[in-house]
Amino acid sequence: MPRGEHLPAITIVTPCLNAAGTLPEALESVRSQGYPRLEHVIVDGGSTDRTVELLERAEGVTYVSEPDRGLSDAVNKGIAMATGEVVGWLNADDRYEPGALLAVGDALAASPQSEWLTGACRIVDAGGREIRRAVTAYKNLFLRRYSYSLHLVQNFVSAPATFARLDALREVGPVDERYRYAMDYDLWLRLARRGPPLVLDRYLAAFRMAEGTLSMSGFERQFEEHREISRRNGEGHRAAVAVNALASRLIVLTYRALRRARS
Repeated sequence: MPRGEHLPAITIVTPCLNAAGTLPEALESVRSQGYPRLEHVIVDGGSTDRTVELLERAEGVTYVSEPDRGLSDAVNKGIAMATGEVVGWLNADDRYEPGALLAVGDALAASPQSEWLTGACRIVDAGGREIRRAVTAYKNLFLRRYSYSLHLVQNFVSAPATFARLDALREVGPVDERYRYAMDYDLWLRLARRGPPLVLDRYLAAFRMAEGTLSMSGFERQFEEHREISRRNGEGHRAAVAVNALASRLIVLTYRALRRARS
């Protein structure tokens, strides 16, 4: 069999807006994977910096640049454009680990019944240095013991390290535009209702957490959305939903205290 023929075709969807500072690293992390059946779709929301100029010069990408209704709308556009059997969601300020896509493709080829897959994800700062290792270790601990009820307690599934079969994504419906910060959590739970993910015990991506990113600017609203999403998807799991509400509130209170201590 020629190299790569057993691997599923993968489409990476990258939503972006005024991302000239980080987009080159994200593009390179995809291009350097060496994956034989790869499509990279970038959905730009009408950037006014150098983002579109960078996309015009980028090799091996398909892009569209037009106003959109936010991150969820951009991801939905990218999924609609995708032609691969498997879709990954990589934001413009995140990056893949070397060899990530080959590991994903091999695992999904060996497990055709699995509709989605996830793995470990580092957290990095604006300069790309790993931070919050304790948070990553906590998330990895839960990831290795994945269950639907545990997933309802808190979202330990990281978007850049998660991949789903295109057919499954289209069947569970679009990314919900009512959520601005935790739309990925809602999407993963809808996939999880159909079946658990294939969990790879290796790092697949790095997630950037820096001032100006959605994860920092909307931290408190993100956990409000977590509580709502857990409740909406938690029929038959009342205890897990209750723990989510309590844990989300405690995380926000801790975050507020830390910010006050630094000010």
